[in-house]
Amino acid sequence: MQKRLSALLLAVCILLSCVTLAGSPANRLGVRIIEDEAFSGDESLSTVTLSEDVTYIGQDAFKNCSSLLTVYCFSPDAVIEDSAFDGVTNATVYCDVNSTMDLYAHDKGLTVKYLNAFETECDTDENACVLLPITWSVVNPMPGRNIDSTYVYEVYKEGDSAPLYTSSPTGDTEFSYTPLTGGDYYLDITMTNELTETKLATKKVKVKDKLYMGHFEQDGDSSTSDKIEWQVLAVKGNKALVITTKILVNNSYFNPYWIKYKYTYWAHSYIGKASSVNYRGSGPESDATRITGISTNHIPLADGSWGTESDLYHLHCRYWCNNTFLNSAFSAKEKQRIILTNNVNNDSPAGVDGGPDTQDSVFFLSYDELREYMPTAASRKCGMTTVAARNKNNNTTNNWWLRSPGKYRVNAMYVMGSSGTLSTSGSDVGHKSVGYRPCMWIRIGG
Repeated sequence: MQKRLSALLLAVCILLSCVTLAGSPANRLGVRIIEDEAFSGDESLSTVTLSEDVTYIGQDAFKNCSSLLTVYCFSPDAVIEDSAFDGVTNATVYCDVNSTMDLYAHDKGLTVKYLNAFETECDTDENACVLLPITWSVVNPMPGRNIDSTYVYEVYKEGDSAPLYTSSPTGDTEFSYTPLTGGDYYLDITMTNELTETKLATKKVKVKDKLYMGHFEQDGDSSTSDKIEWQVLAVKGNKALVITTKILVNNSYFNPYWIKYKYTYWAHSYIGKASSVNYRGSGPESDATRITGISTNHIPLADGSWGTESDLYHLHCRYWCNNTFLNSAFSAKEKQRIILTNNVNNDSPAGVDGGPDTQDSVFFLSYDELREYMPTAASRKCGMTTVAARNKNNNTTNNWWLRSPGKYRVNAMYVMGSSGTLSTSGSDVGHKSVGYRPCMWIRIGG
């Protein structure tokens, strides 16, 4: 019966110059055993596919099939008689590492390419965007074999026939590529070693034109959810520094309205004057409004009582970044991607104390970071969201704060976003006519 089925299948496949055994539709016929001499001498066969259901390949089953060039064997442990492929000299065999077909083909001197020589992983399947590197890794190479391999990585973008980049042969099992345009990207990875040369295509990574992360009201329509768009400033290892492309809100750096002198420590709220003298409100400095005896633990509050600096921290832009914004804009999964950063708060060029260094999840750029990551006026330009523009508080030139102090203790530096010009003198920290462009270091992987 098996011989008649094989003969019938052979007759059908002669026209196709191929044969599929134990796969559809042959699987429905129950073909698991390839009888002795089943296809012996058939010079019309060019491709044979043996499914995982095949358990036995008999003597001389494909003997002298001189046109046979490709054998796909998905069966890991089929019994293969020694003469099954006698006279087949030019075929390439695709099979699993350490399968019976692998051992047989190597013993017969046939070219072997593996179906499972290695697997791939990509740490950027999610949240990939232009200017963020995509990193692929080869994992589980040549399972069960202790053998050195080299790899060639070819980068393709969907729609292009030619690779965007081809690496030199390397022993590295990790490869990164930074896309400059959006689209679907993938790798062709060729593994070469003393046993095989095998190629595998990775799954596609969808690269967006912009990085979108978190949600924040921007268009004035509360019924919609507005994704936050970020600009990539720098990539270092597996992390990236990003800043919002637009001003999200306009507000003061630090402004308890009931007291005149507010200082520019990024680390915390700070009120005082060199002589420890201050004045209530922003009106004329007079004996009637004069306040003395201010210290870290003796700060005037709105109701005329006294408290500590921590009582005023909620009025500080750093509180907005690391509490209000962080907790409202990002999901739990997105927060895990944000890196707690050790920020150095240097003195200003004018010698104004920058205050203690800090740890921040979200922050404003410092003077030094601006010069490093946004060195040109063009790179610093920005606009506002619709909501920010409706509440611009007289911010007519798209100004946005830096965290560094300016020329005076009561000033913080800012950038004029319309022109990209930096003001090192800065603006009074109590002024609301300057905007917030939060930034953060994030993990590049998803």
